[in-house]
Amino acid sequence: MGLEGKVRRVLKGYPNVSFHVRDGVVFLKGRVGTHREWVELGLSIGCLRGVEGVVNDVEWEGMPRDRWERLQACRDTYMRMKDKPIGSFDVVIVGGGVIGAMVARELSRYKVRVALVEEGPDVSLGASKANNGMIHPGVAPKHGTLKRGLNVRGNKMYDKICRELSVRFSRPGSLWLITPRTLKSRRKYLKGPLYTFTLKYIIPLLIKIKGLLNGVKGIRIIRGREIFKLEPMATKDALAAVFVPSTGILDPYELTIALVENAVQNGVELFLNTKVVGFTKEGGRITGVVTSRGRLDCRFVVNAAGVYADEVAELAGTREYTIHPRKGILVLFDRRLKDMVRHCLAEVLIPTPPRTKGGGINPTVHGNIMWGPSAIEVPSKEDVSAKPEEVREVLEKYSPITPEFPKKIIRYFAGVRAATFTEDFIIRPAKWVKGFIHVAGIQSPGLASAPAIAEYVVEILRDEGLELKPKEDFNPYRKLIPSAREMSLEELDRRIREDPRWGRIVCVCEMVSEAEVVEAVRRGARSIDAVKRRTRAGMGECQGDFCLIKVAEILSRELGVPLERVLKEEEGSELFNGHVRGEEE
Repeated sequence: MGLEGKVRRVLKGYPNVSFHVRDGVVFLKGRVGTHREWVELGLSIGCLRGVEGVVNDVEWEGMPRDRWERLQACRDTYMRMKDKPIGSFDVVIVGGGVIGAMVARELSRYKVRVALVEEGPDVSLGASKANNGMIHPGVAPKHGTLKRGLNVRGNKMYDKICRELSVRFSRPGSLWLITPRTLKSRRKYLKGPLYTFTLKYIIPLLIKIKGLLNGVKGIRIIRGREIFKLEPMATKDALAAVFVPSTGILDPYELTIALVENAVQNGVELFLNTKVVGFTKEGGRITGVVTSRGRLDCRFVVNAAGVYADEVAELAGTREYTIHPRKGILVLFDRRLKDMVRHCLAEVLIPTPPRTKGGGINPTVHGNIMWGPSAIEVPSKEDVSAKPEEVREVLEKYSPITPEFPKKIIRYFAGVRAATFTEDFIIRPAKWVKGFIHVAGIQSPGLASAPAIAEYVVEILRDEGLELKPKEDFNPYRKLIPSAREMSLEELDRRIREDPRWGRIVCVCEMVSEAEVVEAVRRGARSIDAVKRRTRAGMGECQGDFCLIKVAEILSRELGVPLERVLKEEEGSELFNGHVRGEEE
């Protein structure tokens, strides 16, 4: 049966939906009753063999109109800015998340003019700052997907990258627990000893074989006391476990910031607060990116816009997929609990939860423990709410892994994954516009895959005609902002003698000094949250209750702006209303 026949068969249950197919991309039009039906319809089409993308323009009852409003606003701005040139480049990268940053840094090795364009006031403001920072080993991705090879390759590249960029990185490994709950839904088919035998021997062996077939090395199956030697807090009903030593952890926004700093150091131009509103084309080829600040002439565009990648592609006239936002809730625990979890922990559940690797419990490089994420389909790309019932769901789901873990929560938050209906990365030249490269659908394991994705994109650009001559003076190194908390007393004493600001502790919870905040501002931080991402001021137990004002005062002084003009993040997030009493006294 051809692709059109397969689609027609799926749509038998959707009488108000029509379709057409173009170059492997399925376009859907019509109406369904609910958002959930919309998601399920798109996924049903996306899993068909031969489908390279699903553009789901089906409407549902109560569908938000924000996408149309955004596109209309873009068209209005486009007409004002398309004739205002502000720069000329070989490549313009759209999106300042970890993928855009990684591509920018990789391109900065070559003699090409590169611009990195980010709509927000800082890099790493989307999913790149709202994930658990796990560098997945590559066991989970399915055979035949881009995720599979890029995950395994990217994982192996992180030791060198983090060493060069002074990014905190470690490999605690992951421990996947197999418990009586693992096959709970299949228990009626397996009786008595056969059920236990399957859990202890068959399931771990199958996981190991899958990992080996994916190219993941060092996988071990462990049982009995060895499980609790590795992880004393693990549930006592664990019958077996699979240990994968290559699983890593890092701080995703620390990585993104480091990548951008190094890319800029090597010649990439960074445009913040710059929204892409359209493109100029000639003969079906991209000639420029029109932004809210003006037009950037270019030969190639790399679309790494995350949840907005489909809208950016639509502005270019080459929309080949729809992003359906999938929210994930994460719960962060106090750093004093850091010794209670040593590895990235998860419980194997069969069948696996749909459209997610399942999440788990993992340590962070800063000593906190994090639970999550969940996977919730949401109508809005901007829904980063964390509702009480969603947080409770995370706690209930992961509590069986470590039943005695103290619930000392300091923060919970949400991020939105950029999922496509094919549930795989979409990394390819656009089908209908020359010079436009899609880098979309980069959900988990996107962070783990990021270095390999960057190499893959650069090779596509080369194949598309971009001449890439290596720079003789490329500098791969970038220095981390020194941390008072991580210094020896001798080192801290020496620094205080050289600069008294090292002795003025701004954030007591994380022991962040004034000198660190000043250095963050020097490197480009322009808001309280930007300082937080670079120094961790405000990330401790009190979550900024005691240091926020101090950070704001330093920003006011260093930037030369009144205190009431200091931003928490973006424009409109000022903390104070009007003149601050005593400021001019």
